[in-house]
Amino acid sequence: MPAVTTADQVVREDLSDAFLNIDVRKTPLVARMKRGEQLGNVLYSWTIETYDGRRTDGVPENKDADSFETNKQYRVWNRTQKFWRTPHVTTEANDVNVAPADFGKMKKEIVNKTREQQRDIEQRICDDRPSKDDDGVSGREFLGLGMVINDGVSVGSSGAALTNSDAQTAIPTQFLTPTAQIYVGALTDKKTSDGSNQLKVILDQNTFLDMLQARFDAVGMTTELSLFADALLKRHTAQFFGKYAPQIRVSDTVIRTPQAGVDEKRLNIEGVDVIETDFGPIDISLVSWMPRTSTGTMSGRGYLLDMEHVRLRPSGLWLTYQTLEDKGAGPRGLLQSIIGYEFGDPRAHCKIDPATVQTTS
Repeated sequence: MPAVTTADQVVREDLSDAFLNIDVRKTPLVARMKRGEQLGNVLYSWTIETYDGRRTDGVPENKDADSFETNKQYRVWNRTQKFWRTPHVTTEANDVNVAPADFGKMKKEIVNKTREQQRDIEQRICDDRPSKDDDGVSGREFLGLGMVINDGVSVGSSGAALTNSDAQTAIPTQFLTPTAQIYVGALTDKKTSDGSNQLKVILDQNTFLDMLQARFDAVGMTTELSLFADALLKRHTAQFFGKYAPQIRVSDTVIRTPQAGVDEKRLNIEGVDVIETDFGPIDISLVSWMPRTSTGTMSGRGYLLDMEHVRLRPSGLWLTYQTLEDKGAGPRGLLQSIIGYEFGDPRAHCKIDPATVQTTS
């Protein structure tokens, strides 16, 4: 039977105005930093001093004071870094074309590039790179936290000991983070030699407490310790520091059962956001921008920071947008930030940087 069908029609395209971008990753480290002094130079410093050792010997009677003490301050340096994002759309995309959720419009691009620059800054702060001066080809850069929390000998996920090649920002030897506060072992070990595939926890609560004890022995207590961790380390702490408790120890294998009743039909698997320890509470923040392995997988990286002494050093340019000349092709602009940060005394912080996530035995 003859009839007009869809094939005979010129059908208008059905394109929904719905627009989906599921990437909602945040920048918690920069958000948590206190605001420090306004920058006054591209190279800046702050002072560190230490107390002298104890004098516990008795002073004999009738002895005059014939030797005296002094103290010394030390300077720790860092550099600023400039970040750019350069949005540009064509005249047609901006003024003529209609796209879902204003895609291709300059105002939307500015919003997107602002978010991306926030992520750029967080990832740069979290990485292992050294500081460098402007050489006319590439710009100056500040120290990454992986280089700050460093003893110069421990070998983590980078496969080699980290060395700062910038003499100006080299941290004085006496203020390097103690080796006991840097963990480079594996998170777990899988026993494959006997086919059992038993999992042994290497980075356990005791190992974590050893780091905190070493920190306390070096600098004492603080009230603002925060662990910034990638998703792999966050999951590890939740699984082995939190809702599971050791119940049976057989040889070197720990068997763990949930603290909640195993007969419950609903099982909560939420993570741990605060760890209470003998050395103070530690809040945990999940960070998406930690260094990864050479294959692009998560490395289990985490920084245990004393946030009392970590400060963002702003300039007059912080996520600042500047309209550039439109020469005919369409709107162009420059989103710019020039910032630095202070990390205080490196001995106040700890680092978890597994050389490998899981070993086999």
